[in-house]
Amino acid sequence: MKIQGSVALVTGGAQGIGEQICRALLERGGKVAIFDVDREKGLQLKDKLEKQYGKGHVTFITCDVTSNTQMKDSFKKAKELFGQINIVCNNAGIGGEKEDWEKVVNVNLKGVILGQLLGILHMGQSHQGAGGSIVNVASMAGLLPMASDQSVYAATKFGVIGLTQSSKDLKEKEGIRVNCICPSFTRTRLVLSNWEKVSKNYGFVAQLGLISPELVASGIVELIEDESHTGTVMTVTKKRGIEIMESRNPIMRKSKL
Repeated sequence: MKIQGSVALVTGGAQGIGEQICRALLERGGKVAIFDVDREKGLQLKDKLEKQYGKGHVTFITCDVTSNTQMKDSFKKAKELFGQINIVCNNAGIGGEKEDWEKVVNVNLKGVILGQLLGILHMGQSHQGAGGSIVNVASMAGLLPMASDQSVYAATKFGVIGLTQSSKDLKEKEGIRVNCICPSFTRTRLVLSNWEKVSKNYGFVAQLGLISPELVASGIVELIEDESHTGTVMTVTKKRGIEIMESRNPIMRKSKL
């Protein structure tokens, strides 16, 4: 689909990967609604982007993705302002220790599920929508086992991948393509603030290196623009760049009773 003339919602859009997604979409002629819980950073980014791309192309809406009410209201506000919704990027995510497991699950998994369901409600053809594109941001932690102190984080990302792969039929049912991207360690504030601890506990991290948020954003652009992607899992690593993961279907065996 063409990004030019489209309206995109980006959760967690005020900084890091989210900011670069917004910039990539605006660069290609789209309009963007930034959803973020951090009002100060969100308004600062909105002002920066308006100076670069002009007023009327970007807005900021304070939104906690774990709140059903705030998410519903934010989708409604964005549609009222821009007249349509064509792209939803469920990017908001946090790290955390096991003591914060409920918050990690609520932001990383519930927030993505809620964003996808609302995307279907606003874009789905059975709801008088014109179809569209949903991109869920997962992680390489959803494909590879982590240490026990990151098990909940990994579980949320496994869940995002499962949600995406199980939504492939929405293209036929609703005219919506759902895909996800799994970045490796990315040069964001969240990763850099924990870099010493992460690199110490995970020896392979130093070998993997850090990828740029811009590279992740370019992968998301591909998932949006290339109509062949539906239920696709894209990985992004420093060594191998952007790749499409081949689907893995379980082999069903008859059990011997």
